[in-house]
Amino acid sequence: MKIAPRPALLAAAVVAVACESTGGGRSGLESAARDSAGITIVENQEPASETRLGWLIGEAPILSIGALEGDPAYELYQVMDARKLPDGRIVVANGGSGELRVFDESGTHLESWGGRGEGPGEFGEVLAPFSVEHWPGDSIAASDPFARRVTIFDAQGEPGRTFVPEEAYYRLIGVLPNGRMFLSTLATFMVGTMGTGMVRRELEYAIAAPEGSVQTALGAYPESERYIIDDDRGMRVYPPPFAHSALAGIWGDLIVLGTNDLYELRAYATDGTLAKIVRREHDVRSPTPSDRDAHLDELYADRTEQQRARARAELEDMPLLETFPAFGRVLTDSRGHLWVEDYQLPGASPPPWTVFDPEGRVLGLMDLPPDLNVFEIGEDYLLGTASDDFGIERVQLWPLDRSGF
Repeated sequence: MKIAPRPALLAAAVVAVACESTGGGRSGLESAARDSAGITIVENQEPASETRLGWLIGEAPILSIGALEGDPAYELYQVMDARKLPDGRIVVANGGSGELRVFDESGTHLESWGGRGEGPGEFGEVLAPFSVEHWPGDSIAASDPFARRVTIFDAQGEPGRTFVPEEAYYRLIGVLPNGRMFLSTLATFMVGTMGTGMVRRELEYAIAAPEGSVQTALGAYPESERYIIDDDRGMRVYPPPFAHSALAGIWGDLIVLGTNDLYELRAYATDGTLAKIVRREHDVRSPTPSDRDAHLDELYADRTEQQRARARAELEDMPLLETFPAFGRVLTDSRGHLWVEDYQLPGASPPPWTVFDPEGRVLGLMDLPPDLNVFEIGEDYLLGTASDDFGIERVQLWPLDRSGF
């Protein structure tokens, strides 16, 4: 991840005071770690394409929740997130209905929490609940960013407190082990102020106490690029092909902030101090005009030829970004490993994920189910969502066997 660190932290990072190399026991993978004024810097070689962990993912899900018709509780729409509770129940954030739907270990619907409204435990009209996070104990936190609310539900689904974050913080990114919350603002574009061109706004991040008061403002970091056209027809905002992603998440008691401009992950303590930098070698590649054209053709494949021609004319002056993103999504698992998806280049097969240990050393590569949007990686499972050929959303649980490592 590439971020904008404080100048003092950046200066400190170039002074190396200790160095060690590690690689034994990890199939020849090489890592070099050094301490730089209290900041741990881990450099990893790119694993060979055949380097795979001994962990195994099942050939099919052991549980699939969702249906085309029948009981409405199984008709999922705009699933935003899902979590597995300690007792085996699965909580699904169904944004299309404004509910948290709860299913048992066999996939049987037990009950639904929330619903549309402004009352306790209810959610607004836009893509809410947006996320669901484990809360200390058996409770969960559900977020409604556009209504600026976070609600804590107990294990029986009873809403406890609901709070509105201070300042302009809207989005709940995650919950730290001590109950403190990692929050961000939303990027906005003001009509009549942008002109036309590539724009990269910034997001503000903060750590809030369990009761919602902001404890540490972490500063501003780049968001994804957007191509803005603001003329007499009004403002139009387009994500450019191969845009870089703004990344933020929790890694144990640290937070990860930045973007995927470079293969670099920066982890901060909750007081904003840079604690760790993890890097991995990768090939830097640049998109071509043919890559862009193929991307746009695929994006507008379901439109009429007239609509596709209009879109191509609208975007003909959109510049190419200099490089492809260095990687895709980043997740953490129940053991404190980082899972980093390689970026899928145009025309390529679904890429593997690089798994880093809690210290930031590469363990190897993993192939995840290609159509699964993973929400959570537990000790022995992957939980995510997939859509079938009819567009039916299904929440799936896949088995994960780590005994091979």
